[in-house]
Amino acid sequence: MTGLGAYEYLKLAVFYGSYLSMPLGLYALATLRGAGPVGGLVRLCVVIGVIVFAYARFVEPRILLTRHHDAPLERCFAHEGALRIAVFSDTHIGLFKNTMPIDRIVAAVAREKPDAVMIAGDFTYYLHPTRFSEIYQSLSALEAPVIGVLGNHDIGFPGPDLTGPLAASLEGAGVSVIDNERIGLLKGERRIEVVGLSELMGDQQQLSLILEPAPDPRIVLTHNPGTADVMPYKGVFDLMIAGHTHGGQIYIPFVTCRIFEFVCRVTRYGLARHRRGLVFVTSGTGMVDLPLRFAAPPRIDILTVRYQRCAQTGG
Repeated sequence: MTGLGAYEYLKLAVFYGSYLSMPLGLYALATLRGAGPVGGLVRLCVVIGVIVFAYARFVEPRILLTRHHDAPLERCFAHEGALRIAVFSDTHIGLFKNTMPIDRIVAAVAREKPDAVMIAGDFTYYLHPTRFSEIYQSLSALEAPVIGVLGNHDIGFPGPDLTGPLAASLEGAGVSVIDNERIGLLKGERRIEVVGLSELMGDQQQLSLILEPAPDPRIVLTHNPGTADVMPYKGVFDLMIAGHTHGGQIYIPFVTCRIFEFVCRVTRYGLARHRRGLVFVTSGTGMVDLPLRFAAPPRIDILTVRYQRCAQTGG
């Protein structure tokens, strides 16, 4: 690990101290019967709290779900078609040992046989650069083209700036890192344009890449869904794919979105019709701050992006 400060050591104390919840819950359960009405209620609340905490700490972070979504594009084109894209983000390998391993993610993606894989940033969480090649090499097993952008934790918001060594290791594993780059994906003879925009917090996004009209379907891949808010006008992209929200990570209805407004500003998870266009936000597979996930399990999302041919007009 690299760049650890006092706050990170506090997080590690929570991680390892969480094992003490088990004897606490067992003690509260064992003494429940003879504790009296008030003491019994307190102990019952402790038991319930320990059960919920144990699920969020030891169970949900190790659940890996695959969800399928249909994403029809609004604009029409000279041809019609569909592209199946596997999307994940926020793997946050590093500080917490209960984070979803990359090899499990790769195996789940491979079973879906997508046309392309897109990774929406935040690969690391205080992971030392000497481990990058070891950790991310399993991405090379994916047969489909793999495209990625970096997230705020990867470029030093917070922590050290790992842009250079991380991008090099990912490229070595067959991932095309396209921060502020534009590439084309081919399915047969049909082309999809993919534009990677760098992390919003870095204030280096090259919006000039998307200002010209695109004859082909255009997908913008970025980390922060807040990027949709800085788009100059509607129509510069057909679909934006992002991560960053973790689906709330610890999701409590009516509470999480109020306290952490950025999580739900565009959408907490899934497809949203933003005023600038269609946005999909994946909920990630890792964790930051607390080694917990609750009601927001790690997910891989399979998007079937469909686009239609424009109607022919005759004279």
